[in-house]
This record gives sequence, C-alpha cells and structure tokens, in this order.
Amino acid sequence: MHPRSEIRTVLRTMLAHSFPTWTVLRAWTQNIDPSALPAVAVFTPRETQRQDGVRSYSAETEVFVQMRRSGGDDLEDTLDDDSTLIECCVMPVLLEIDEHAQLVSTDIDIGTEGEHRIGKLNMAFRTMRLFDKTY
Repeated sequence: MHPRSEIRTVLRTMLAHSFPTWTVLRAWTQNIDPSALPAVAVFTPRETQRQDGVRSYSAETEVFVQMRRSGGDDLEDTLDDDSTLIECCVMPVLLEIDEHAQLVSTDIDIGTEGEHRIGKLNMAFRTMRLFDKTY
C-alpha cells in the first residue's frame, strides 16, 4: 500500500472507531444529505519530495481532514470542539510517522445550504517521511 493510502486508511478507520455517529467518507461530494451529517473525510492532496542524498529522499505530505455538520447559533463553538477531538485522534497517528508532524491550520466556514445552516471545518496537517529510492 502506498504510504499516503495508508495514512488515509488508518485515519479514516480511527475516526470511524472514535466517533461512530459521524459519517466517514472516502470521497467528498458537493451535496451531502443533511441527514448524513456530521460527516468527515481525509485527503492527502499534495506531497513534495526532496533528494537528501544519492538515493535518500524525504517526502512532506499534506493531510487534510474536512468536516461538515449542521447546527444552530452555537455551530462555531461545536466545530471548535470537533477540531480538538479530531486533533487528538489524528496527531498520535501522524507522530508515529514523523515526530515533527504538526497541525498547520484550522479553518471554519459557516454558511447555509437550503434551509440548513452548515458549518465546514478544514484542518491541515503536515508530516514527513524518509525513504530510499532505487530504480
């Protein structure tokens, strides 16, 4: 299994186990039925590699966890609480890969989709791994 696939799989499994009432998605769709909320997805959209030696490389992987949930006036507070739970679930997994893994940013966006007030939580993490490459 590719290292990015493994990261996504482990994190999705961990989130599903830790939060059984959340819908854990493999792929994000634009329109999610409000009855499926809260929903969370894990992505690894970008990885940069750098050659550190003759055959030695490092790869820096961006890991995104995105969540949507419906709510009322306290939706932003609820998403803040969700971000703490997600960070506590994700960071131990990433720290096993890279002791310097980190949460890079957390963004919240509150909007409406039809009659429902929907909050979007986006968390960006970064991890690095070292490997040897031969062709």
